[in-house]
Amino acid sequence: MSNMKAIIWFFPMLFIIHDFEEIIFIQSWINKNRYYLSEKFPKLSKKLLPHFDNITTASFAFGVAEEFILIIIITIISYKANWFNLWIGLFIAFTTHLIIHCFQALIIRKYVPAIVTSIIFLPICIYIIKSIAKVYTSNIIISYSVLGFIIMLVNLYIAHKCMDLFSKQLFRY
Repeated sequence: MSNMKAIIWFFPMLFIIHDFEEIIFIQSWINKNRYYLSEKFPKLSKKLLPHFDNITTASFAFGVAEEFILIIIITIISYKANWFNLWIGLFIAFTTHLIIHCFQALIIRKYVPAIVTSIIFLPICIYIIKSIAKVYTSNIIISYSVLGFIIMLVNLYIAHKCMDLFSKQLFRY
């Protein structure tokens, strides 16, 4: 795909705009919907709400910054090396992340942080993936998507651990 070097820059742009929505709204949304979430999803809320009680907007932004830096590094390496396989896998993982937000909104039956950008960006992401599917083999797409999901999950775990640590450091500061 000759325009891949231009297309790859959509990923960091879409990611950061999407995550701005999450950064801006997550803390107040959790505070506003705490009771509703506890009533509707008691087991899940018992696990997740205490974690988000320790996360400040600044520490959440710190975790997003870590993810953004990783995406920028992968995008730059892909651009310089003219090798897009890992980028494709991570982009598909990001697109799946947008779909997950849509399901969250359907299940919760309310606005969830990041649903607006998920709905706006999904058609763009699907178009990019369709363009990629015309050029790359399904073996490459599937294998690097699996790798992308693994990287995303491991990094999400690390990012949330870093958010906790950063919150504690901010509290001491």
